[in-house]
Amino acid sequence: MHANDLAILQQALAALRAGQPGQAGALLARLSQAGQQHPDSLYVAALTAQALGRADAAEQCFAAAIAANPRNPGYRNSHGLFLQRQGRLAEAAQELEAAVAAAPGHGEAWYNLALVAQERCELDAAAAALGRVRAVEGETPRVLAAAGALAQSRGNEADARSLLGKALASRPDDAAARLRLAVALMQQRDFDAALATLAAAPAADPTLAAQRGDILVEAGRLGEAMAAYRDVLARWPQHHPVLTAMSFLMMQASEGADRAAALGLWDAALGPDAPADLWQAAITAAIGLGDAERTAAWAAQAEAATGGQPAWRMARLTALRLAGDYPAYLARCREEEARFPDDAGFAAHRAWAALRQGSTDEAEQAATRAARLRPLEQTGWALLGTAWRLMGDAREQWLLDYETMVSATDLVTPRGWASTPAFLADLKAVLERRHVMLNAPAEQTLRGGTQTPGDLFATTDPVLIAFRDALRETIHAALSRLRPDPDHPFLGRLTGRVRLLGGWSVRLRGQGFHVNHVHPRGWLSSAFYVSLPPEVGVDGDAGKLTFGVPDQKLGLDLAPRRIITPVAGRLALFPSYAWHGTVPFQSETPRLTAAFDALPV
Repeated sequence: MHANDLAILQQALAALRAGQPGQAGALLARLSQAGQQHPDSLYVAALTAQALGRADAAEQCFAAAIAANPRNPGYRNSHGLFLQRQGRLAEAAQELEAAVAAAPGHGEAWYNLALVAQERCELDAAAAALGRVRAVEGETPRVLAAAGALAQSRGNEADARSLLGKALASRPDDAAARLRLAVALMQQRDFDAALATLAAAPAADPTLAAQRGDILVEAGRLGEAMAAYRDVLARWPQHHPVLTAMSFLMMQASEGADRAAALGLWDAALGPDAPADLWQAAITAAIGLGDAERTAAWAAQAEAATGGQPAWRMARLTALRLAGDYPAYLARCREEEARFPDDAGFAAHRAWAALRQGSTDEAEQAATRAARLRPLEQTGWALLGTAWRLMGDAREQWLLDYETMVSATDLVTPRGWASTPAFLADLKAVLERRHVMLNAPAEQTLRGGTQTPGDLFATTDPVLIAFRDALRETIHAALSRLRPDPDHPFLGRLTGRVRLLGGWSVRLRGQGFHVNHVHPRGWLSSAFYVSLPPEVGVDGDAGKLTFGVPDQKLGLDLAPRRIITPVAGRLALFPSYAWHGTVPFQSETPRLTAAFDALPV
């Protein structure tokens, strides 16, 4: 590389490391034509595009750099991390394996391979990769932390505590190490030890203080959690994760849930000097609590304070929808999509509005655009399927064959239990202890019930670990019966294996139900029946799971495409873009379920 090009490239890399990707991109444009084609330049261009959120450009530059120098482990390591952030875990693992094959002593690539393997639930492979890291760099804090996390995933509480404790002891002032240990102890349900770990922090830290509130919520000590959150806000009034947690907790933890009071928490934090992420969090809370007036007002104030951004315009659209002003909503959707033609969110808004106003052809066009722009997001596909159904288009059947893509399968009996009923009794006891709220989450789809906080599978509880493993085994068997189709949004992503993307339990009371909805960030969604009222399954459709009925607010009178009768021990699986909901039931006995989303690995 010419000396002038080398100097420019070094400046671009320095700008990138300083968090200035725009400046890095401008410097790269000054390289000579030959300099721009050098592998190192292509690599820095890939990192720059990634930092700017231009995934397609980053992918092209990574591919070009690796093609020019396929033995460079650094290129492949960074590409593997890029793929991991994209959720493409199998490809990430392949790239990291290529990196360590090219350079067996590349500790960073081995470390990242261990993390990816653990994320893919390949715990033996993760342990082997971590052993290679240990051989390169010894018992460093990050090796101890990763080994502790791996022990936690295996349900080995003692080793997890020991390893994470050693990582913290080596760096007592490291807030991240202290947080890791506290979270692990919380997942082990040792709440007192988790709180003590945070209390021993050498200096006040907002993240650690906020975690104290989160631990108290998990413990069901809701009044203390409220007090902990208020203490954080007294010291850090613009800490939006705590504002979010507290506003939603107020709706779930008190008999007289007050939406105005919950959203009023934000008033002291918002103002002309509020950063964009605080405005976004406030608007998200207002939308979640269904407040059209505040959503519109805060979106206007955010735009005045931070400048025109697509997020604020999209929030204004949502406010119109919440207010039920559907003609104005559709008109504004058309204007905003014309202003932001490459944003899938505006296309999805227009598709919804057009469906609501009976403009089926326009809805089909807008939903197609949304699905094309953001194919992994499920909303566009759900709206497109609805438009095709209204048009009598056979592609509705192609998109969602309810007889093959929706399944109801009995859970394999978890290892360590003699029968599924015996396991269900233990699972019910574990889940009921975790239902600590009084009301349903205001931002979720259930009505007349409660939902567990946190991630059900971030745990060392042996019952939940057995449940998780049995679910994976059942899912893999169900997926094996499907035929891959590379052009299909669901079947085209089949790998035969999944990772669970969070988990939760719902306990519905009499007259409780789920409104019809989809799961935008999933790929495969679920409902698992733990225990049921005696009326479900014998009293007409009460308590049954329905598919194909869109969001009621769309105003479409469409019958279910399929109905599943709940049975204890049965797992319903379906594409995340499938509209689904439940029929209310009348009983003195609650309906207890568990659910999760899953992504292919």
